[in-house]
Amino acid sequence: MELLSNRLGSPTTAAKSLLTPAGEGSKTLPPLRQDLALYPGEAEADGSPTWTLHDPAANRFYRIGWPAFEILSRWSLGSPEQVARAVRAQTTLQVDAEDVLGLADMLYRGHLCEASTADDSRRLLDAHQAGRRHWAKWLLEHYLFFRVPLWRPMRLLRALTPWVGWAYTRGFFLLLAGLLLAGLFLVSRQWDGFVDSFKAFDHWSGFIGLGLALSFSKVLHEFGHALTATRYGCKVPSMGVAFLVMWPMLYTDVNEAWKLPSRRPRLHIAGAGIATELALAVLATFVWSFLPEGPLKVAAFMLATSTWLITLA
Repeated sequence: MELLSNRLGSPTTAAKSLLTPAGEGSKTLPPLRQDLALYPGEAEADGSPTWTLHDPAANRFYRIGWPAFEILSRWSLGSPEQVARAVRAQTTLQVDAEDVLGLADMLYRGHLCEASTADDSRRLLDAHQAGRRHWAKWLLEHYLFFRVPLWRPMRLLRALTPWVGWAYTRGFFLLLAGLLLAGLFLVSRQWDGFVDSFKAFDHWSGFIGLGLALSFSKVLHEFGHALTATRYGCKVPSMGVAFLVMWPMLYTDVNEAWKLPSRRPRLHIAGAGIATELALAVLATFVWSFLPEGPLKVAAFMLATSTWLITLA
């Protein structure tokens, strides 16, 4: 999430050029885009309130402080002088027209203002064309991290959410704790057999099984993030593959978590992936002791060991 500073900066020359004539020498601020949404956020360390500004077109979120919120609330007054005068009269904040112009400059550079003139349209077109680079040049500039969205999962997530509510209950947590203790006890009783299962890696098929187990656990990891975000009312626009220095990994777009005013649900969403993998490891550890020798027992071993090691490492 990007930050629109609480201490509004000095306006640039470009910011002053954003103003349009309104007669009698006064000028008006550029209109804001109608699709922008504003959500209350958490208070700062000093107790001052914050808000989250959502740009749905780019799915970007901006955190704004109290001065910026009061200015935006009076944006429709038109001129920077009128907005600043109203903020000073109706709040304890001391802002001036320069502060309003500084915010206008940040909004303009973030493409959050409406394209109301030919120059605005030309600027947006130039920005669009600048983003259309040859794939080799784009890869050279973005090789450190980039995403490839593969799927829009909201329909499935909405269908699954009512059926997985039990996984968020205290009873399920206590059940997992009991299964963990029982699973560790049972494995300790068959420790030699558990250790012998590592012989599966003596053959290349064991590494294929490990890869499949890791892939399965990581898919569930991402669904843990996605389903938890959906439970909190957030949209998950895409799931796919991200490349970190060309190393592939699954990702889930849960940026809408920034709309939530409290930090606690955001932490729940962030931790849901690891929690899902740990639950899978507990179940695999428990059932390993009851499975007969064969592919299923090896699969449970793969899930248990790989998930414990990767998740806790």
